[in-house]
Amino acid sequence: MPKSTRIRNSLRYSFWDGFFASIQFGIVEQFAVPLALYLGAGSTAVGLLNFIRNVLVAIIQFFSADLTGILHSRKKLIVSSVFLAAFLWLPTFWLPFFFQRWRVAVFIILFALASAFNMLPTPAWASLMAEYIPPGKRGRYFGWRGAVLGLVYCVSVLLAGLALYLFKPINLFVGFALLLAVAALARFISWYFLNLMYEPGWRVKVTDEFSFWEFIRRIRVSNFARFSVLSALFVLSVALVSPFFAVYLLKELGFDYFTFTVIISAAVLTTHVTMRYWGRLADQYGNMKIIRLTSCLVAVIPLCWIFSGEPLYLVIVQLLAGFVWAGFNLSSTNFIYDVATANKRERCIAYYNFLTGLGLGVGALLGGFLYRHLPLLWGSSFYNLLLLSASLRLFFALAISLLTKEVKNIKTVRVRALLYDMSGLRALGLLTRELIFRQKM
Repeated sequence: MPKSTRIRNSLRYSFWDGFFASIQFGIVEQFAVPLALYLGAGSTAVGLLNFIRNVLVAIIQFFSADLTGILHSRKKLIVSSVFLAAFLWLPTFWLPFFFQRWRVAVFIILFALASAFNMLPTPAWASLMAEYIPPGKRGRYFGWRGAVLGLVYCVSVLLAGLALYLFKPINLFVGFALLLAVAALARFISWYFLNLMYEPGWRVKVTDEFSFWEFIRRIRVSNFARFSVLSALFVLSVALVSPFFAVYLLKELGFDYFTFTVIISAAVLTTHVTMRYWGRLADQYGNMKIIRLTSCLVAVIPLCWIFSGEPLYLVIVQLLAGFVWAGFNLSSTNFIYDVATANKRERCIAYYNFLTGLGLGVGALLGGFLYRHLPLLWGSSFYNLLLLSASLRLFFALAISLLTKEVKNIKTVRVRALLYDMSGLRALGLLTRELIFRQKM
């Protein structure tokens, strides 16, 4: 079979892998904190949950390139890790109930382990996908893929939240058990499609290997090293508050699971539906231009949460947040693909994910401490946490803008031209267009 045909088939298998993986991620990412709260966790435990999970994910991804070298295959690492993650989701729910006194701690440990295996193959998978997609098409392809799979993610979140809402008056235990069972099944189906993917010939030369400390020492001369460190600090400032939105909505505002789900789904919807739009802009204007703009806009989002706790208002805030985050996440990923050569890409992604994972973990731990100890503002310490997060986000967003540069050959354009192009979104028209599944590779 010709290589081009095998790659085309692999992209189809990858889509179905992503389809079922999105169902799993929608459940475990958005409802881990509600499950922890159901088990009796407080804000400190929620901070520990995110700290241990993200730090363990960071550490295990740090060694992913070395594990790929030992296995002499990216695909072997991917399929073995995903199988272990799928296998662990059921005991993650059931085992805590056998340790009543320590059930929150047992849940945190098992959730962190399952998440670590779930995310371990990310650098290898990204390296493989980058070989499938030509550089000039990556923005459009990953934008299209993110939009379609994002809708799957969003539907899974909505259905999961609806299930909890319906099961709460009957038996919430059964509701959470059902969600984890669906997550495990979806990941096993995802694993099946990953097994069908083709791995092109691949070999890492000794000259392509470099240690983490060599990577860090090049921060003065390496554009990518600076971007990685600053991104880690940026996500740290985000993680100060992001794990605690669920605590704020469910505990402080007292929303039910359905209202909670609608609010969080709003951001999920616009994040993924507008990815194709951001992909086009990134291909046209360059990834760094998008990163500079959206990182500054991301800094403003926490401030919007201060003004009202009304559900409709928070849905609107989340819609805007999802739109901005879509541009930042997609362009950050594509920037890494552009800046790293094929043989070094997996190690570069592993080091980047290690740094940002540490940022997420440390930010969550600090946030959990600050949530309990910051003074009250308008009756809640959460608002002070929002102000702190917004200030730090803006500082590191400006640092990224000033200290990193574009690596693609793109036309020079002023920010106001990009803003003008963004104004062409015309929200409803874009949402309609993005629902059309068409993409030629």
